[in-house]
Amino acid sequence: MNIEYALIVKTEYHIGTGLEHPGVVDRTLITRLDGTLVIPAEHFRGLVRDACTQILYWKGEAEECCESSLTKAPTSLQRGRVPKTCGLNFRSEAEPCVLCRLFGTTFIPKRYHFFDATANQKRKRVSMHNRVDSATGRVPEDAFFSFEVGTPVTFKGKIECVQPQDDEIGLLLAGLRLVERVGARSRRGWGKCRVNITNPEDVDERLKAYLKIGQEGGEK
Repeated sequence: MNIEYALIVKTEYHIGTGLEHPGVVDRTLITRLDGTLVIPAEHFRGLVRDACTQILYWKGEAEECCESSLTKAPTSLQRGRVPKTCGLNFRSEAEPCVLCRLFGTTFIPKRYHFFDATANQKRKRVSMHNRVDSATGRVPEDAFFSFEVGTPVTFKGKIECVQPQDDEIGLLLAGLRLVERVGARSRRGWGKCRVNITNPEDVDERLKAYLKIGQEGGEK
């Protein structure tokens, strides 16, 4: 099964390469060699994972997931305790937790493969900024820097699912719908977006079944 989506970015955004071109732009935008705009699979996967984690907390189901899947850097490691981890010391006689099945761990291969999302348009520009010294309230000399930013555009991407289960698909679709920002500097209004799921076509029905909306004992 494939999940296909359109990621509609409504404002300028920046997903950087970590590279600089002094004299041209300080923080470059990720693109392909032909200039095609790209949202890397790992970046988007991380956003969806965070959204899915929020949903599990909201539904009161987070305790069914292992500690490693819920936290990026479990503090228990610093205390010399091995965190509960599917495939290692948690749910040994049952299937891995839903987050591990969706996104995988060191010990559990992921069942869902995210592909890079790409846009046909190649519109971008250089955005100039300056750093303000918090102590003096002034702009120091040589404190100007620049971002290469993409303008509002629609990306198309897909997720391949291997042996999907209803609870996994429901959570993943809900997580996709919850994504609202991509890239850096989101607090400044960059990267505002929404995800339109184009396949499967029965998204709303699947979400209602997963969230138990309109069902006895569910939300009304």
